Amino acid sequence: MKISGGDAQALSLALGGTPVDKNLRSLDRLPAEVLRKVTAEYIWRAVQDLISGVDSPGFGESTDYDLIVDEHLRLPPKAVFGLAATRALGFQILPKYFTAGLNSVCFDLLEDAGFRIVPKGNEVVEPVLPILQEDRVWAEGRPKLVAHLRRERAPGLSCAKKAEFKRVYGRLYCERCKMDPVEIYGAENGEACIEVHHRAVQVVQMGAEHLTILEDLQCLCASCHRVTHRELKSFR
Repeated sequence: MKISGGDAQALSLALGGTPVDKNLRSLDRLPAEVLRKVTAEYIWRAVQDLISGVDSPGFGESTDYDLIVDEHLRLPPKAVFGLAATRALGFQILPKYFTAGLNSVCFDLLEDAGFRIVPKGNEVVEPVLPILQEDRVWAEGRPKLVAHLRRERAPGLSCAKKAEFKRVYGRLYCERCKMDPVEIYGAENGEACIEVHHRAVQVVQMGAEHLTILEDLQCLCASCHRVTHRELKSFR
């Protein structure tokens, strides 16, 4: 579906937006409340699409900022968000429908989804991700399990899986013990109890070029995640 600039405000109203005085904002811009329908799940899928060579119509290479996927791969942030918004909103999003840059809704949502955005040309040092001592011992000498831990901690992965799970099931809970942490700890802190795990059957099958998809993953409480890692000790 394509829309003209003059129809953008009418479309935003249909999507639940708020009327905007045309003298205060370009009619081409979609309001923030509409753009915020772009969740971490859609952003993750857009990143994977761009990695796979999917075209992002109307978007070119970045000029000022890069979105960091890993130490070897950078993507244009506005193209990522445009592709994610197209999937989330159900019509083709063009660059004129939103702004990017520091303090923009676009950049805020990309960073909330777990990705870093840096000025173009800046050298990026990959952060050392914390690994529990138990996991360190568990993975020592087992290259496939080291790769397992790295994949579980890939930028954006946890946020994307949790967003997808909430969209499908309406809430986050542990797929193994069925514990609902929000019921126990409340909405503000409960969701932090859920972690993302690569299913055990995938570990021994992963090649170096394996591309993770959200269907590879499980949402587990921290306790079940630890137990599941212990059960993986037999895999090498």
